[in-house]
Amino acid sequence: MNSQTLRSSRIYSGSSISKLILERYLLYLKNQKFQPSDAPAILLEARTSIPKSGNIIIRDVRVAQRFLEFDVSVSEQKVLDRIVLNALSTIADFDSYEIIKEEELSKEEAIDRARDLFNNERFWRCHEVLENIWKQSEGEEKRLLNGVILVAAGFVHFQKGENETCVGILRRAHDKIKSIKGEYHRIKFDLLKENLRKIIDTGTIIPMTL
Repeated sequence: MNSQTLRSSRIYSGSSISKLILERYLLYLKNQKFQPSDAPAILLEARTSIPKSGNIIIRDVRVAQRFLEFDVSVSEQKVLDRIVLNALSTIADFDSYEIIKEEELSKEEAIDRARDLFNNERFWRCHEVLENIWKQSEGEEKRLLNGVILVAAGFVHFQKGENETCVGILRRAHDKIKSIKGEYHRIKFDLLKENLRKIIDTGTIIPMTL
């Protein structure tokens, strides 16, 4: 999946078609009671709470230990401030938000950024940051980056309550990196493989760190 700062939504009025440019945000609410299995119900409540219009899209929600991560597209920031945050306040208290945009980072900066995102359970953003580096890599480096991307993707599904899908993706990730040893930019692959193996063998999903 590729992050895009701008997304388009078509609005139909008679025979004319206009394009409304939407900006994509990650919106964070504080999590004090929800589990990943609650994600579908939270998403439904969020979509029901938002006024129906072409200038707001609630794309997804992911449940981490400390926060709820909403993937939202709106026509302008004041819509987010005035309508979206007010509607979602019935679910949990507001924490923060950020606009999704491409980051101009060196390989070292991108991997450090991705590791920090992963270790803070922001797995979707980790996936996005690493994918840009993966596209420019070759050989074993490309394979190990693909493995880490798959781990992040697996945990995205865990945060949506899709445990079976998560374990299946983590199994694919383990297959990608099973022959890789040592460290890569402070990512300890022996420990990563051990943690993946525990999840695959037991079916018990516990977020890890890189």
